[in-house]
Amino acid sequence: ITGYAACPRNWIGVGNKCFYFSEYASNWTFSQTFCKAQEAELARFDTEEELNFLSRYKGSFDYWIGLHRESSEHPWKWTDNTQYNYSLSIRGVERYAYLNDIGISSARVYADKRWSCSRLNSGTHHHHHHHHG
Repeated sequence: ITGYAACPRNWIGVGNKCFYFSEYASNWTFSQTFCKAQEAELARFDTEEELNFLSRYKGSFDYWIGLHRESSEHPWKWTDNTQYNYSLSIRGVERYAYLNDIGISSARVYADKRWSCSRLNSGTHHHHHHHHG
């Protein structure tokens, strides 16, 4: 038995995260607002396992993820403003990132796409990690 509580209904657990995949499309801002209401954020990946899962699970649809930047001259950041430093580069010159069949591309904020949210599952907490000996 792991110490993790199950993910909410319709969410999928991978590692210490729960992921949600929308079934309809909207713009990036609405998508992030939706995720926030679920105590989550637009999907973030920190490991190859998470990225591989997102890429497989998305099927043939494009999904917004939680990466944005102020301009094409600025670095990509996650929704909590930590810098994106994963090796996979993001195509295009727009300011908001989505997963597609060839990796990660960028689009304008008002493009309509499906979205994925992620949150740490309820067995883990952002600020204090409990280690039971």
